[in-house]
Amino acid sequence: MLAELTPHEKQDEFLDSPAKRKVIVAGRRGGKTTGAAIKAVRGMQEGRRVLEAAPTADQTTAFWEMCKRILQPSIDAGLIYKNESERILEPYPRGGPRIRAKTAWDADTLRGDYADLLILDEYQMMKPSAWSEVGAPMLLDNDGDAIFIFTPLRKNHAYLQYLRAVNDDSGRWGHWHFTSMDN
Repeated sequence: MLAELTPHEKQDEFLDSPAKRKVIVAGRRGGKTTGAAIKAVRGMQEGRRVLEAAPTADQTTAFWEMCKRILQPSIDAGLIYKNESERILEPYPRGGPRIRAKTAWDADTLRGDYADLLILDEYQMMKPSAWSEVGAPMLLDNDGDAIFIFTPLRKNHAYLQYLRAVNDDSGRWGHWHFTSMDN
């Protein structure tokens, strides 16, 4: 039981991509976080543990609220456990797939968790170590996926991830760029 939410064309492109690493650069109102929430709900439905991280609590709130909105019929029906304090959504019986939203300005705030799908939202504002020291190793034992989402800020570590994706010809990395007008 899910609330209907139709992704726009650009969101569909990254939602359906088989790339293990997805880099999404988009404008302020481009629908990055909404697309990530759709991907998270789909991931949980597929039995995956999803961890979304953003630098501040306010930034994780948009993702958290969208996931709850999509899953509200299942929450109301008692099929999904919801913990507002820890920002966890998981189907009963608990202990398997889930969605969790937490802050991650640096690597230390991600330690002690694991995921099959890691979403780094507003990645341009995080320290590079959030990916290199914790995020990437977190995904090693289960060949997990990662999504890097950001609004262009300057040529920093997020920009370098985008260039890595642009220059990848293996299919492991995918890249998308869309504007606020695409939403």
